[in-house]
Amino acid sequence: MPNLKSSILVLLVLCLPASARGQETGDERLASILKRVGESVERYHAGLFSVRFTETLWQEELKEDLKTPKKSKQFVYDSVLLREELSEVEGDYVAVTTRRLVTLDGKPWKKKADESRVTSTYSLNIMLPRYQKLYDISLEGEETLGGRRAFVLLLLRPGEGEPRVEWDGGRFTVVAPTRTRVWVDAENYDVMQIDSALAEPFEFQSPGVFGGGPFGRFGPTKRLRYAREDSLVRFRRVQFKDPEQALLLPESAEWLKVIEGASRPRTRTRIAFSDYRRFRSGVKVVEEPEPNE
Repeated sequence: MPNLKSSILVLLVLCLPASARGQETGDERLASILKRVGESVERYHAGLFSVRFTETLWQEELKEDLKTPKKSKQFVYDSVLLREELSEVEGDYVAVTTRRLVTLDGKPWKKKADESRVTSTYSLNIMLPRYQKLYDISLEGEETLGGRRAFVLLLLRPGEGEPRVEWDGGRFTVVAPTRTRVWVDAENYDVMQIDSALAEPFEFQSPGVFGGGPFGRFGPTKRLRYAREDSLVRFRRVQFKDPEQALLLPESAEWLKVIEGASRPRTRTRIAFSDYRRFRSGVKVVEEPEPNE
């Protein structure tokens, strides 16, 4: 006859919550995932800062269906991503893309121009430990993406007061709450996909003057409605030779903006990344002859 006390003890242990049985709680599991994702992003950046690649970029004005281009331009760039330190604090850096225009709408670009520099939006800085603290992060669950099991993280970026835009001449920066989802490979903790969107639409006023300097363009102010700003970036592993190495790199990116009342109310930017190759800089040492004695 089985021992009654032993049976009751086993039953009580099975009924205990996961934390009491020595397993991870939800917070502990999330903390473990975020730690490993941060380490993976460091490896991603280390690889990204060592390659040169081609960016094929389309800028499109869309019709009301948000799918059909009304106007479109294609730019092809030879690009490299560089690390720019912001301070001496470890991990306080941004990724800056340096681009050289090769073709415009399929035609070779012959004009001489300095290389343009833009802050990269596919650098994944938000998943570094230093920047994770700026977000409220939760684990939404698991999904299958590209045939692989993935964790889905939800990041909420609180706004600084009411949503607004900050103007600099004819350009502006959006300061508003956003919702970001990050798909993380459940085995190697690669970031597979990231999308972001405005938490909700808001209205704002356009300035009466556009452009800087004494020759700014004047015009009436307008009440505009920022209806959408969506982005989606996908990543994949790229195989290199000499030496053999597989690096996580961007595959494609897309941004959609809908600003009701603007002169270009519906715009989309798409980028395809291709032709990855190693980026090396060479140093040539020249020995000066010793002077005659």
